[in-house]
Amino acid sequence: MKTVTFLVPCYNVATCVSHCIDSMLVNETLDDIEILLINDGSKDNTLEVLHEYERKYPDVVRVIDKENGGWGTAINLGIREAKGKYLKEVDADDWVSSEDLKEYVDFLKENDIDYIATNYTEYFKATNKYEHHTYHKDIYNKPMSLNDFWENHYNAWDFPIHAITYRTQVLRDNDIKVGDRYYGDIEYNLYPLSFVHSISILPINITIYFRGSDEQSTSTAGYAKHYKDYIMMSQRLTNFFLKLPNTLHPNLNHFIETTVLGTLLKAYYMMMSPVYAGNADGIRACLKDFNHWLKTTDVKIYNYCGCQKKHGIAYINIWRKTGINLLKLRLGKK
Repeated sequence: MKTVTFLVPCYNVATCVSHCIDSMLVNETLDDIEILLINDGSKDNTLEVLHEYERKYPDVVRVIDKENGGWGTAINLGIREAKGKYLKEVDADDWVSSEDLKEYVDFLKENDIDYIATNYTEYFKATNKYEHHTYHKDIYNKPMSLNDFWENHYNAWDFPIHAITYRTQVLRDNDIKVGDRYYGDIEYNLYPLSFVHSISILPINITIYFRGSDEQSTSTAGYAKHYKDYIMMSQRLTNFFLKLPNTLHPNLNHFIETTVLGTLLKAYYMMMSPVYAGNADGIRACLKDFNHWLKTTDVKIYNYCGCQKKHGIAYINIWRKTGINLLKLRLGKK
């Protein structure tokens, strides 16, 4: 067994994936890592690039080629296929901090913890600037139970997917699966938490997260294009939340609830705001179907969403009662 599998979903990334892979090829750690490259039906020469690395590093790099299904299908396959004791997802346009990799791998070798969080850095292409993200000093290097964390460090929880490493067996034993396409990272962040028992936060930087493309799913254009994937994700999250056991620590339950409510509100906003999908074909019917689904799924959550304000108005409730979308009127749209 390898110590850690770096899972890299790949789709049309021939121009950037080499940078990602090269950053992981640190001589001192090659015996301990697996770089699992899943080609999700790329149409460029991504697969050729991946196989070249597999030929050069047959004991480190493994390539799986599959039909296109979306980011989530690569994640779900990677969870099943990973040979590492731990699993770390890295997007193909991101990279890792090579100088910190040995310290990271050494910690993973010496410990048996369900959830590890590390510092991370965001790189903004437009300004060529790096923004470093760190955590509270009093939580570093202190392995603890998840309940202890939520009891004593509730406000310190701020771990996006770039910061997370899971013990692979936690994901596999509990059949963790995310949605096939976009925004499955939110599910990847939440679904395992009810099965995590131990956690440690390390003061080392691992992932450098790339920001800079209008094609990224988290850009304004990306949200407008993939809003249906976001809606379906928010529905899956809602169903997940409503089935959570009542044995969770109250603070963890509150965190998950807050995240779910936030995704639902954002789904409404995407469908109603012309900045996103408010002018898309068929959006009215989509909005009505989503609203009906939420009302029949959970009235309490439905009413909560209606009371929330944007730009000083309870725009969802007004639309529900009158059919008038004030977001369009406010922005001067028809």
